[in-house]
Amino acid sequence: MIHFNVNRFWKLVRWSLTMDRRWFVKNTLSWLVVFTLVFLFFTCVTKFNDSLAAYQACASMLLCTTIAILVLGPTMMFNSMQGKHDDQRLLMLPASNLEKYLVRYSYWLLLLPSFVGSFIVADLLQYLVNWLSGHEGRMLVMQYLMSLDFNIVFPPSNVVPRSLIVCIVLTFVWFHSCYAVGATFFRSHKYSWILTSVALIAFGIILGSLWPNDGVSSSISSHTAVSLLRLWDVIYIFLIAFNYWLSYKFFCRQQVIGKYVNV
Repeated sequence: MIHFNVNRFWKLVRWSLTMDRRWFVKNTLSWLVVFTLVFLFFTCVTKFNDSLAAYQACASMLLCTTIAILVLGPTMMFNSMQGKHDDQRLLMLPASNLEKYLVRYSYWLLLLPSFVGSFIVADLLQYLVNWLSGHEGRMLVMQYLMSLDFNIVFPPSNVVPRSLIVCIVLTFVWFHSCYAVGATFFRSHKYSWILTSVALIAFGIILGSLWPNDGVSSSISSHTAVSLLRLWDVIYIFLIAFNYWLSYKFFCRQQVIGKYVNV
């Protein structure tokens, strides 16, 4: 089976969710426990001069966790699989490679509702505990997030060029696609994100050593800089598409035993 079939794809999704139901429940409960403990630690244990500082810490932790999930999401592709028997079962499924790849890649997307639900329940629990404890200035973390002025975080387009904002977004998407490559390139399902991170750090060190010095950078005019950003945005799009294509090719060469990488 080499062609994509929608009906077969949805059957594979339902089968995967049924087989990995325990893994989804485990992750949901883990997030719930972590969020609850962290929220209670900042709002009940840690003594801040201002109660808003406690909720700022909670919101910062939530933001960092959300960014980490969005960037490292593809590394969850095979986390529910344990041992070579699960690898063999994946290879033997009556579906095309593209269908299998899309289902496994979408696991981090399927976990997002669990992540949001765990945060909401943990937020309600911390509010309940603070209400029963009689703490002044108690509020929901969601309430604090809605009170923020995001215009400070995201300045208007007449201050920051739109091409720079697009470049920043594409940078995160590129990192996301790199972790998709690492998830299928390295055979280690558990530590693929670490190996990919090490490879990205090494690449960053090499790129930094080859980057032009400050004298060259300062001589570029603002108009030329914007044009270079637009060019780099186009290059980013091609790099992201190439990473996903490469990730799929590595997925098609999945090895059960005998190798550290799928080549």
